[in-house]
Amino acid sequence: MNQMHAHLLAESELKVETVKIQQQAYLGDADAQYKLADIFQKGQDVSRNTTHAFYWYQRAAKQGNLAAQFNVWYAYLTGEGTQADEQLAKKWYARATLKNSSSSKSIITQLIETTIH
Repeated sequence: MNQMHAHLLAESELKVETVKIQQQAYLGDADAQYKLADIFQKGQDVSRNTTHAFYWYQRAAKQGNLAAQFNVWYAYLTGEGTQADEQLAKKWYARATLKNSSSSKSIITQLIETTIH
């Protein structure tokens, strides 16, 4: 089983919409990967799993999803879903803030207000 398969759910356990999101995420859709990460992070109709959430946030972040980049930064900063790593946290924060400072401020505010969950 490859690494990605370890972060997927049995489709029989999911709502139809979640199955669609998971399929799109598997095929590489960054927005779907972010949505799937949120599902795991928040435990929406599935068991909350921050490790799975981090995996999918990171895949979306690597494709340029700004919100996912901030979630990866936060995960490395706090150790939620992965091992805390100050250097990687700095890298992801820099990467996310390079894109657009006004969007970055808005996303940081949203993340702080919702405590990333």
